[in-house]
Amino acid sequence: MSSGLKIRRLCAEYPENPGVRVLHGVDLEVAPGEAVGIVGETGSGKSTIARCVMGL
Repeated sequence: MSSGLKIRRLCAEYPENPGVRVLHGVDLEVAPGEAVGIVGETGSGKSTIARCVMGL
């Protein structure tokens, strides 16, 4: 990644539950060359964050 990544106030919801946010106000900053791991309990939003980042 040559330019890094900065996300501010990321929010997400799924079409099957409109109006129910599964992520709310997530901030993430990754410097060029930095490796990041996202950890947490089941259902905490790890995969949702990854899908949002991959969709950029």
